[in-house]
Amino acid sequence: MFTAPQRRLGGLAALLLLALVVVPAGRPADVATAPARGAAGPAAEAEDAMGPEDGYLFSRSANAAAPSAASFRAVARQRSAVAAATRREAPGLTRAAWRLAGPTNIGGRVVDLALDPKRVGTVYVATAGGGVWKTTDRGRTFTAAWPRRFPQAIGAIAVAPDRTIYVGTGETNPGGGSITYGGDGIYRSRDGGRTWKHLGLRRSSTIARLVVDPANPRRVYAAVSGNLYVPGGQRGLYVSSDAGASWSRQLAPPNSTTGASDVAVDPKNPSRIFVAMWDHIRHPDVRTYTGVGSGLWRSTNRGQSWSHLGPAEGLLADSAANGRIGVTIDPTNPRNVYMIYANDPLGLFEALDVSTDHGSSWTAPPQAQSDLADSQYVYGWWFAHLWVDPRHPSHVFVAGLDLYRSTDSGSSFSVSGGVHSDQHVMAFDKRVDNLVYLGDDGGFYRSTTGGSSNSWVKATYEPWTQFDGLDVSEQDPGRINGGLQDNGSVRSWGDHGRAQEDWDSYLGGDGQQNLINPKNKNNVFACYQYGACSVSTNGGQDMNEFDQQTVSDRHNYFTPMAFDPSRPSTVYYAGDIVNKSVDGGATWMPVSTDLGNIDPGTEVNPLYAAHYGTVTSLAVSAKDGNQIWAGTDNGLLWKTTTGGPVWTRIQSPVLPSRWVSHVQVDPDSPKVVYVTYSGFRAGVHTPYVFRTTDGGSTWKNISANLPQAPVNDLIVVGGRLYLASDVGVFTSRRSSIRWHVIGHGLPRAPVTHLRYIPKNHRLYVSTFGRCVWSLPL
Repeated sequence: MFTAPQRRLGGLAALLLLALVVVPAGRPADVATAPARGAAGPAAEAEDAMGPEDGYLFSRSANAAAPSAASFRAVARQRSAVAAATRREAPGLTRAAWRLAGPTNIGGRVVDLALDPKRVGTVYVATAGGGVWKTTDRGRTFTAAWPRRFPQAIGAIAVAPDRTIYVGTGETNPGGGSITYGGDGIYRSRDGGRTWKHLGLRRSSTIARLVVDPANPRRVYAAVSGNLYVPGGQRGLYVSSDAGASWSRQLAPPNSTTGASDVAVDPKNPSRIFVAMWDHIRHPDVRTYTGVGSGLWRSTNRGQSWSHLGPAEGLLADSAANGRIGVTIDPTNPRNVYMIYANDPLGLFEALDVSTDHGSSWTAPPQAQSDLADSQYVYGWWFAHLWVDPRHPSHVFVAGLDLYRSTDSGSSFSVSGGVHSDQHVMAFDKRVDNLVYLGDDGGFYRSTTGGSSNSWVKATYEPWTQFDGLDVSEQDPGRINGGLQDNGSVRSWGDHGRAQEDWDSYLGGDGQQNLINPKNKNNVFACYQYGACSVSTNGGQDMNEFDQQTVSDRHNYFTPMAFDPSRPSTVYYAGDIVNKSVDGGATWMPVSTDLGNIDPGTEVNPLYAAHYGTVTSLAVSAKDGNQIWAGTDNGLLWKTTTGGPVWTRIQSPVLPSRWVSHVQVDPDSPKVVYVTYSGFRAGVHTPYVFRTTDGGSTWKNISANLPQAPVNDLIVVGGRLYLASDVGVFTSRRSSIRWHVIGHGLPRAPVTHLRYIPKNHRLYVSTFGRCVWSLPL
């Protein structure tokens, strides 16, 4: 979750000689506006009331479109319809079972934890993209406690005293360059996670926190953050008094881009409630994670009325510079309340405040401010959580890049080392002194010394890894590599064998593009965010960074690379400029000008200037290596028939102005090209799939009967197409487009990449939260 330094354009004189054939057009901007919601107050909102976003349109270019209205429930019905059609029309396609390829030993982001109130050592684990897992032995082993067919992105989990489990789907953590996924409301289980019932709040999208009233197990509070990409909808604090059967809004946000980011209920006086509100929204070209709606609210009468706490109580005034807020109450002495302003507009720590009178007045301990401000506390919008040890209340913890620990009630902090970066949740078991669990971007940890530094033991079985990139060796299909959100680039070979539990890391950062030379399995490439890429000639044992040799001003979070299929010693890499190597990545030269920002007068938001207007996909023809295609995040599509420097912009009224998620040249003909687009970052879930059979002169929409979900990848295998979307893998004949489900048993996590290996006739897929799977074709 860190940003690679911006590299200035080099070799400009040489680039001036390159020709670029374009039709001038302004850069599309995914910007949405909606009426502001009314001031916060006690008035309840029925769950099915219309939100202000239901009627507004996105303001775009000639391809203006309304936001997709497809809910998770509707998409599930659409996918079920495709599955039913598959069983009728092509039953053989679903007979084969998807098989987990791994890894199980790497882990991934854990966003929340809940302890079984009756059994010590039983913990329910909410993961960012892999559903809910259960351990009965303090994290030594895990079993799935969440159906594969449900949305896999989880935001919050809570267990009532009667052992009823509540789960809020959709992750509030918003990502920087990465993306996170929403959900479809709240679920309940009364049998330890064996069966689940949907309870409502279908339009909540993301849920930050669930809290069960300590005096009434049927009363549940939900901090609803709302849709990250679309204003309005269900946002604020919701409450149920009947164990989730119905919900009403108890505290509305002050505007349409603000949602609840935390809620804390006094364990000894449940009439006292604190709610943190967070004003934030994201568009493809800019993220705004601060706003005037961010603030802290308090009720002393169980939510019948609310007070907005601010300068009069010693807190910050409302400001566009205020970011995500977290709040917690000392469970031993509830007079002590802690809150954090986690980020300013740059993502840096803003303030930590402490109250010793139930929130009536607040102070900011000077040493604590210094300790947190001077530490590696960055991108605070990714954290904003605090915890108090129930048996040692002077021990206070703050989430950040590191885990920060205070032993003097928040007056000062130091780092508790020994864990992966980026902390999200702690859960103390008050029945056992010093037993505490932690979840972060690396996975699940346990400490038996109260979270002291270097006391943490990491789980060894964590099959909830989030893949961004994937490749498989054509020479040896047992060699799989991939880029992982938060966990670097990993490989299935190396020093420990090839089992699911034996993968290892060979490059750090947020892993992205990974490649294996199809004719030389030891020639591998791996990248982390924003184009920091390395090459190896010995299977990843030694990695040599090469991106400094390339020419680009801007790099996408997932900077694409591609082999020339006929000569894989030739490889391409693109930021805003396409670069080429003819010696396996040892040396590089530019072969285009800027493909991402064709209008020099167009301003790019300064906070995102190094990362927008960039190439997102590259494809090289297997029949003619001089024919190369490139797509960009701002919806531009290009091709060259000479290998560069001349590139032609491809335009058609049929094609949308959306993020190009993938370009695929048909292996049998360079004139046949497939392009997929994604409106995900604009809150649009339309499946965009297009095909040209004449090199880009004309296009046909072939999305046909696909469910309303973004498309991420497409490959051609023989006479069939295989497509990866946010709701699974689909296939169609090339000759007559009708999509069917392929295989059975694949979890409903977004599928990010596809790879077919002729040697063993298997299709491999990477998922954002459920690892890598394969299927025999």
